[in-house]
Amino acid sequence: MAFTLYQRLDASEISTSNKEVKRLAAITGRSENSVKLKLWNLSSFDPYRVAQGKRGMGHASKKDRAIWDRYLQEGDALVARGIELLNRNYHERQLLGPNESFLDIELPEGGNVLVLATQRVHQNFFRKSLLENYRHRCCVTGIDNDTLLIASHIKPWADSDPFEERTSPANGLLLNALHDKAFDKGLMTIDQDYHIHVSHKVKDHGALHDWLWAYDGRRIALPENARWRPRRDFIEYHNDVIWQG
Repeated sequence: MAFTLYQRLDASEISTSNKEVKRLAAITGRSENSVKLKLWNLSSFDPYRVAQGKRGMGHASKKDRAIWDRYLQEGDALVARGIELLNRNYHERQLLGPNESFLDIELPEGGNVLVLATQRVHQNFFRKSLLENYRHRCCVTGIDNDTLLIASHIKPWADSDPFEERTSPANGLLLNALHDKAFDKGLMTIDQDYHIHVSHKVKDHGALHDWLWAYDGRRIALPENARWRPRRDFIEYHNDVIWQG
């Protein structure tokens, strides 16, 4: 549960005043400061932070390393388990209302609330991961306004395996709203070397030239951590199934 929460929070949010830190402390019987320290210990083995020269606390344990090793092996399945545990424990202790979920995601009444909760949380987790991996910048244009950025799946959500692909950062690109739509509709893609290609179904004139064709042949900005760069099988799927070249 702590690992899942760590993956979701910004470094600036890891504090004893954070609502999720307080909740995790309540369900584990630990102090809020203990939870905060556990989250910082986990950061000691975070490949993304280490690649940036950032390190966590100096008292990390073998168990902190072991959970990262499990994540490398299990990927989304481990995150899904963490989300399931957090939601179940929060609801058992009545820390959330019946239509609320982990990370304050509100759900409509009725229907399969558990399924909706899991889907919304996974989507939120996926977006947060991409924002961190791409340093809050569109990988095509460099736009750095979070409100205008969308976590775009390379292999669509509906077609992705729910335990290994849907929340994997390697199945995502952080794009502005226009390029997200173009990518989603197959009017733009990337190749195995991460170069952008624009479909010839898009006319090359005016604003379309400036906003689409001007990027044709350019290479997208990539996460510093090679483990989270767009995976080749996801790119191949997009080119074979979605791309309208």
